[in-house]
Amino acid sequence: MSAHVFAAPPANGGLPAVLPADVLHGIALRPPELAWDGLRYRGSRLLSARLAEAAALAGVVAPVQREQFIGVVAVTLPYARQAAAELAPVWQSAKARERPGMSTSDSERVRYGLRLPSAEPQAGVRVTAWSVDGHAGVWLPACARGVQQIVRRELAAVLQLPEAAIRLNIVDANGATAVHQNMPHPLDLMDAAADAALLSQAVGRPVCVACRAEAADELVLQTHQPAAALEPGSNAHATTPDVESARTQPAILWSDASWAMRPSLARLLSQPGQARASAQATVRSDFAVQAGTRAALPLRASVDELNAAQVFAQESLWHEQALAHGEEPLAWRLRHLPEGPALELARQVVERARLPIEGDDGAPRSGALRGTGFATAQVQCVDETGAARTVWSAWVAEVTVQPLTGQVDVTRVVAGHDSQHLRQVQGAPVRAAIEHQSPRLLANARRLLAGPPVFDDWGSPALDAEDEQHGALSRYEGRDGLSRRDTAEDGVLVQGQLGMDGVVTLPAAAAIANAIQDATGVRLRQAPFDSEQLRLALASRRRERMRNPLRRGWVWLAAGMAGVAGLAAALWPVKPALPLTAGPDVSLYSSRAIERGRLVAAAGDCVACHTAPGGKANAGGLALDTPFGTIYTTNITPDNETGIGRWSYTAFERAMRQGVHQDGRQLYPAFPYTAYAKLSDADMQALYGYLMSQPAVRAEPAKTQLAFPFNFRPLLAGWNALFHDATPFTPDASRSTEWLRGAYLVQGAGHCAACHSPRNRLGAEKTGVHYLAGGEAEGWTAPALNQLAAGSRAWTGEELFQYLRTGYSPRHGVATGPMAPVIQGLAELPDSDVRAITTYLLDLPQAAGSVEAKAAEASPAPAPAAATIQSIQGRRANGERVYQNACAVCHEAGSGPTLFGVKPQLNANTNLHAATPDNLIQVILNGIQNPANDELGYMPGFKHSLDDRQIADLVGYLRERHAPGKAAWPDTTNTISRLREHAELN
Repeated sequence: MSAHVFAAPPANGGLPAVLPADVLHGIALRPPELAWDGLRYRGSRLLSARLAEAAALAGVVAPVQREQFIGVVAVTLPYARQAAAELAPVWQSAKARERPGMSTSDSERVRYGLRLPSAEPQAGVRVTAWSVDGHAGVWLPACARGVQQIVRRELAAVLQLPEAAIRLNIVDANGATAVHQNMPHPLDLMDAAADAALLSQAVGRPVCVACRAEAADELVLQTHQPAAALEPGSNAHATTPDVESARTQPAILWSDASWAMRPSLARLLSQPGQARASAQATVRSDFAVQAGTRAALPLRASVDELNAAQVFAQESLWHEQALAHGEEPLAWRLRHLPEGPALELARQVVERARLPIEGDDGAPRSGALRGTGFATAQVQCVDETGAARTVWSAWVAEVTVQPLTGQVDVTRVVAGHDSQHLRQVQGAPVRAAIEHQSPRLLANARRLLAGPPVFDDWGSPALDAEDEQHGALSRYEGRDGLSRRDTAEDGVLVQGQLGMDGVVTLPAAAAIANAIQDATGVRLRQAPFDSEQLRLALASRRRERMRNPLRRGWVWLAAGMAGVAGLAAALWPVKPALPLTAGPDVSLYSSRAIERGRLVAAAGDCVACHTAPGGKANAGGLALDTPFGTIYTTNITPDNETGIGRWSYTAFERAMRQGVHQDGRQLYPAFPYTAYAKLSDADMQALYGYLMSQPAVRAEPAKTQLAFPFNFRPLLAGWNALFHDATPFTPDASRSTEWLRGAYLVQGAGHCAACHSPRNRLGAEKTGVHYLAGGEAEGWTAPALNQLAAGSRAWTGEELFQYLRTGYSPRHGVATGPMAPVIQGLAELPDSDVRAITTYLLDLPQAAGSVEAKAAEASPAPAPAAATIQSIQGRRANGERVYQNACAVCHEAGSGPTLFGVKPQLNANTNLHAATPDNLIQVILNGIQNPANDELGYMPGFKHSLDDRQIADLVGYLRERHAPGKAAWPDTTNTISRLREHAELN
């Protein structure tokens, strides 16, 4: 291991306030199942891990294990990733346990779901900890005082130190004190700090850990069916409903996690028998919350989110119970509120809501349905002095619903809050603070309205920052329960305290759900509310009215005629030129739209194909070798003469969806319009705006001139009719949003099939079982992606994610060749997009016949004739000699020098286990001159220092040594000559 000098802590045992200049890198591994019953860990158990093997790797300081917690510390992040993969922990699955106190079957319960925020921390946000001599210093990104208090308390429990021994320092990514615009979720921040502190305690040196977003969750609560109503005066603490009695008992709420915020994952795993809650939920109500329930733990459920879920469930249930009893919901709820501040506030809000709006006649417009909903909440907060205060809030929301589309709009909000503190200061009674049609509250309410599964929703720090700038999302709704005002100005928030925005908006989800049911009769029990789900429910009610056979016949006739007209237009070989324009006014595109377009372009890797070596970005001129000749890419900068500066959006969209140039020429499908056609309209518009906002470059690329008949472009109209489907991506409602997102990126902007699917003789991608079954690109073999999860070299989800995120997987190798720029493009996308791609790819079915092919490949080669044994032995010795002289210094396992970044283990490299040697030969010839990630380092090429025979001997030796179960590749000399010639031409 190379030498690293670390500054020693001061002699007095204190720690510096300045972030250490040279820190180690840590990674903590997670078990496959995480569960918690409020007191102790109940998830997967660690059976074994390859600690000694990981410790022997280059650059590793130490692997760390504490009970079920396991991680590694290394001098750089790539070495830490490599060691984490080498640990290969074996977990024992947690046994299913019955939930205590569940006397009622799930069939008698109704579920309410609240999707928790899934926003990711800003790229590069890290937490550093240094624990030594009974003290700990922690360097955090800027966060609210309340979050800091939670982190400090949690670290004291993890390290078993007094809180006074924990010193928190707030820094930005560059080490200076600052405020992050995209603060991580408080639980993600707490987890990173706890991981870093535990790893640092084990090695006695400063360790940094990336603040990563754990899996997004949906917090699910279940209640008894609303047939069992709550009557005034009923026992609020009963634990079992009595549906036979005249006076029914209250419903019991329970959640899939104990009704408290979990501890850090480091404490949960390292102290599994003593994992008490970090904070308790603070919502008060006349519902008894069942304690001690246990199931899968929502990793992102903070106290404030638990409170929001409870209010949503209980206030929705009140509305349903009223309807079940034939009562008016608002009157029913007011009748069941106890006398006191809560009822007083509710009456004032309702009184304000009953006032007419100027200019509103109360009638729904354009056939829309209108409804009104009410909800209330009671929360225990902590003020700046540490004193407990009670705050009440109430909401009246009005919505309109378009019955044909299910589109919901919140048209009116009246919200109020009242607090025990105000009453004590000013003397009771006081009139509550009531807001009517506040833009802030309207914006927060509308954030609870969602369309169908959002497969084309792009996230990035820039987009999140713009949301905050325009006040579209209060700090409570988005991240950690603290309003921006409280975070930036008060600076004194402590555990359990909600910003006032959070208190006021707690009833929002239930009020809107109740209003939707009032308008439509449909109950939506999952927030944010899905307009597609509502549309389908309303459509089912209209089906009876659509059974008229004459009406149905006309509908089918019209659809058939439209289809024939569309087919005729597609088959007509001569396309009209679309008029040139003065170009769009890019100032009309918001910064959010431009940023969205940038992400679409990054996912599509536009710059890689539309930039010639040494040329300007997107100015075209890159030569693409195809079986039909060389095709040169075009200039897609907004230059008026040589680029697309005068293209209208209509011309741009036609090129992207149909493969037709602005002047009417058919485009060759080397331009993957067959994939770009899948883009949504919003993404297409954003991409157009982004490209038109970039610098114009005057550059005339070489003209594509193919031989006859391929130069006769009208023939491509027939090709399109046979092989091109211009239909945009259509989501499958049965799939998860993450899967749909991954499918959209892979099939559309990512155009993965362009390289990873085989092609027929006419150059069209094969579909069906051949989809993503492997192809070729620029002289490289593009491996099959439809069987990644199968076989002896199967990828895990985490391995594939790390490969797509960083360009490196310790068990599979480094991204090189055409894949390197793809990784560079994916680096612009958030982790959620890369995980979505991973989810989709690993779910793909294995290609037909691949099992047999793999079995044949794995079968041993025939025994060589005796006459050739001596020659084989000689070549093997020569290959080993070349390896020792040219390769071993970087690739041998062990703790040798850490030279060029990572030290890939060749016995795990996928290329050495492949059916063909092409990619291995390409790497040996050309090296890695443009790595996907600078941390990976570079590799020299050997095409000028090794001849074909030497490379063939080396390839044979590597195959025999590192993939002994595979058949030897046939004589590779011809392949080496072909690839060497290809490299010389390019």
